Amino acid sequence: MDDKHLAYSKIELSPAEVLKEIGYGESLPDCEVLEAIHQLLDLLKREVQPRYRYWISEGWIEGTTAVHIQNHVLNTGPTISRLLEKSSSFAVFAATAGLEFEQIIQEHKKTDNILVHYILDIMGTAIVEKVGDYIESKLEETLPDMLHTHRFSPGYCNWHLTEQRKIFSLLGNRPCGITLSDVCLMNPIKSISGIIGLGKEVQTRKYACQYCELETCYKRKK
Repeated sequence: MDDKHLAYSKIELSPAEVLKEIGYGESLPDCEVLEAIHQLLDLLKREVQPRYRYWISEGWIEGTTAVHIQNHVLNTGPTISRLLEKSSSFAVFAATAGLEFEQIIQEHKKTDNILVHYILDIMGTAIVEKVGDYIESKLEETLPDMLHTHRFSPGYCNWHLTEQRKIFSLLGNRPCGITLSDVCLMNPIKSISGIIGLGKEVQTRKYACQYCELETCYKRKK
C-alpha cells in the first residue's frame, strides 16, 4: 500500500465554498473577511499537498455492532453497522490535508489574528473532506460494478476514537505521514480515517443528524 499525492487543483476550494462553510448563507461578508479568504486561498494553491491511502478487503458484519476485516474486529457500534448493511467488502482509508497545511497552521498560530485562525480551520476541514470525496469517486471508477456506502470514521456514533489504531494497523505504518497520539488524535490535525462499505446491494446513506445520537452537536440547530 502506497500513499497517493493528490494535486490540490483537483479539489481546489473556491471563495464561495469557504463562505458557505463559514455560514454566511445569503449575507455578504465585509472586506476584511474577503481579503483574508483570497490571500489564504492563494497560499493554499501554492503550498498544500493533500494525500490519501486506501485498501480494500473482504469482510463481514457480525451481529449488529462489529465489522470483521482480516484479523481485526472493528467495534463500530449499532448505528454505523446498520449503515454498512449488505457490505461484502470494505475500503479502509486515511486522508490528510497534508503536512504542509499543518505547517501553515503552526506559522499562523504565532500571530494573534483570530479571524485567520478560524478561516484556516474551516479550510482545512473542507480540504480533507474533499479528499474523502475523491476517494469515494476513485472507488466508483475502479469498481464500477460495486455500490458503496458513505464513509464512516471513529469518533462518531459511539464508534470509539481508539479504534483508529486498528484502521492504522490495517493500512500500514503512518499512512500519509499521519501519526496517532496516546489518545488517538491524528497529526496532522486535518486528517480523517475510516471505512467505506462495498457491495452490490448496499445503500449510500450519508451519516447525518437522523443517525447521530449527539444531542449537543451545533449542526442540530440548522
